[in-house]
Amino acid sequence: MTKRIAIAVYRCEVAGIPTDSLDVQVRYFDDAEIDVAAFLSAEPTHSYLNDKGELVTWPLVEITAIETFAEPKNGREVAGFIAGADQFARWARHDA
Repeated sequence: MTKRIAIAVYRCEVAGIPTDSLDVQVRYFDDAEIDVAAFLSAEPTHSYLNDKGELVTWPLVEITAIETFAEPKNGREVAGFIAGADQFARWARHDA
């Protein structure tokens, strides 16, 4: 069975304005038929109203890694990515 892990970055926006909050998620997939990038990109954006009645959304801004693995060994890296502070800031600000 093919196992994959994807690392996806979501940015918080409040009332359409990007904040400095990022949600970095490690997502697990065990279905070899799934196009992981297409699956993540097609998911509806998570949203809700905050206590001020403002719409809070968490759009996907980047898929930093999609890694295939067999049986992981203790302490071994399964997936990861390297990004500098500038890259994180661009994701948070919604820079092109």
